[in-house]
Amino acid sequence: MNEQTMQDALNALIADVMLCINTGDEIEPPEELEGVDSIQTFEEAGVLTMNKGLELRMKDRREFQVTIVQSR
Repeated sequence: MNEQTMQDALNALIADVMLCINTGDEIEPPEELEGVDSIQTFEEAGVLTMNKGLELRMKDRREFQVTIVQSR
């Protein structure tokens, strides 16, 4: 696994949770993820960095960035 693979896996996981929340599936996601409006990779969001990572936009317009750096 590398940073790209981890980024893709986390992106897919969060997108799946968002889909379940929006369709009313019977899962118990963390309450904080219910406020996520969209998720993009740094590349998709135009973040000027060489790092891999995700940008989460919340429904109330806040944004969070999650940087993924392989440590070993």
